[in-house]
Amino acid sequence: MATDVAPRAHTDINVKAERSYRRRRRNDRALRIGLGAGVPLALLLLWQVSATVGIIDERFFPAPSVIVSRAIEDAVAGTLLGDLGTQLKATLVRILAGIAIGVTSGILVGTLMGSVRAVRYAIAPLVYALYPMPKLAILPLLLIVFGIGDVSKIALVSLGVFFVVGLSAFSGTLYTSQVYEDVSHAFAFPRLMRYGRVVLPAALPSIMSGVKLGIGQALILVVSVEFVNSNNGIGYFIWQSWQTLDIPRMFIGLLCVAIGGAAAVFLGDLCERLLVPWAKH
Repeated sequence: MATDVAPRAHTDINVKAERSYRRRRRNDRALRIGLGAGVPLALLLLWQVSATVGIIDERFFPAPSVIVSRAIEDAVAGTLLGDLGTQLKATLVRILAGIAIGVTSGILVGTLMGSVRAVRYAIAPLVYALYPMPKLAILPLLLIVFGIGDVSKIALVSLGVFFVVGLSAFSGTLYTSQVYEDVSHAFAFPRLMRYGRVVLPAALPSIMSGVKLGIGQALILVVSVEFVNSNNGIGYFIWQSWQTLDIPRMFIGLLCVAIGGAAAVFLGDLCERLLVPWAKH
């Protein structure tokens, strides 16, 4: 009889623990959705009320309802989607090309710096010296080398992404757990196999964090460079709207940038969950 009670009690404890875990997950999801949606809506409501009663100057901060109405009017007239779509396409091409080049080169150089001592001694001082430099300060040099076309803009975005991803890959590779290193040496893994089977997977959580930061850096840089040196792109769209004091149109462009940033964060988190399921999220 006693032998039947113990397994039953153990099962009851497991069931209660599972229910408690699911309840916490539901509460956490509800809190995340509630705060994630509630805070922006509250800020929009505050903005709307402040503009309506005259607390803020509606000439420069038009109410959200005015911005939405303007967007609908331009969309119905066919002037918004065509122009905005063209500008977004130009920006998207630059940002995707810059991210691809920056992430690839950053992972390669960062992991080599972390795993090969000679490479680390040769490159690390240069990386540390150039990383704090504002990337826009390098734009004149890039214009001299690559001209005023898209290549200089893509190069600037690539540089910004490269440093963030490279340093993250370097840190993740350099501080790989010694246990993994010992196992690879015990099984006499060749250097290439050790890199692919041990070093890279161990550094992947740090690399993915760097990639997510690099995507944000790419968005900042591409919009910034389109402000000062472009005749198309979403940055050019925003800057041109500001110069003509078309403030609602300017806010439409800013909204597109904000949506792009949110989408980039979501995609980065999704990629991290798919590629690094063992990491804590």
